[in-house]
Amino acid sequence: MQTHQRTRKSSVISTLADEFKVSDRRIRTVLQGAGISPSSLQRDDESLAFYHEVVASRLNVFTTYGTDDEEYLLTLDEQIRVFDEIYVDTAPIIQKDWFLHFVADSETILKRRKKRLIILEKTMEELYGLKNNPEKDPDVRIRAMIRPDLIRTLARKRIVRLGDTGSGGIADDHLVELFRRIGANLNLMLITQDRGLSERIVRLAAELGDECEEVKPLTFFEKLIGRKQREAITHRMIACKLIEGGRLKRLYICPECEQSYYDDLYSTEGIVLCGRCYLRLRAEEERKEELNRQRREAQLKAEEERQKRLEAEEERLERERSRLTVEKLILRRKQRAVFFSSIGATILLLIIALLVSI
Repeated sequence: MQTHQRTRKSSVISTLADEFKVSDRRIRTVLQGAGISPSSLQRDDESLAFYHEVVASRLNVFTTYGTDDEEYLLTLDEQIRVFDEIYVDTAPIIQKDWFLHFVADSETILKRRKKRLIILEKTMEELYGLKNNPEKDPDVRIRAMIRPDLIRTLARKRIVRLGDTGSGGIADDHLVELFRRIGANLNLMLITQDRGLSERIVRLAAELGDECEEVKPLTFFEKLIGRKQREAITHRMIACKLIEGGRLKRLYICPECEQSYYDDLYSTEGIVLCGRCYLRLRAEEERKEELNRQRREAQLKAEEERQKRLEAEEERLERERSRLTVEKLILRRKQRAVFFSSIGATILLLIIALLVSI
């Protein structure tokens, strides 16, 4: 039994050694340095993936974590190109192996774009604190222990830049204050798993966006060199989180329900209707349109009925006028006949009277 266990442990170490093209002794040293005893190695998929992550972080070899999805890489390239500074918070760095995936995907892009991921000293301090926190899971403590070395290696390769705002307080307030100070002049992205912090950044972006709407007038020098007008400067500030595979999902806040949600990296503002509110408002709009249509149809029907009544009344009046005209004509003829008859009778009586007198 013990021989079988030794063979199993040796197989894990040998597999890792073959993958990273180093000696078994080097793998044992790396694992022991991370607090993982070679005698306690497990062969399940989750454990093997964790050992692979530890060795990759220690040896700074994580090309196997990169993706072959060209469409996603183009999207990532566009995002890195747009933003002047990309800050990475504590949680994404120790969230499984997602940070390794993200770095592997973005390393070439960062070098080509001459940009670096920015990790604050406050974040490094949090990592140091997590590695000795007994309340955290062992894998979290191990990641918090090995990531600082990886970050410093990436800094030497000019993929990461360690920065500090020079203020005290917790890291979240530190970041928000930093973004408030520089967000009016730079396009900023924050990568964090903290939903509350992401919401603060998105609301800050909306606030700064409102403040930056007014275009400043041209200076005397700008007028002197013939500049006609100053272009409106629009800056973007977004918050994203890493998901499985190290991919980015952006946080948005719905202006209707005030709830936040994650979606793809659309080129839009951070205050965007969520799907539920969009469907609800669309249904309400459709109901309003239906009510307006029914109202218009009722108005048209009422107008048609009114026109019909007017036409019927006009026809009645026309018939009445026609009847009165005929009656008047008959009466006039009767009156004329009576008049002429009376004249004729009078003349006849006069003739008779003359004849009698003779």
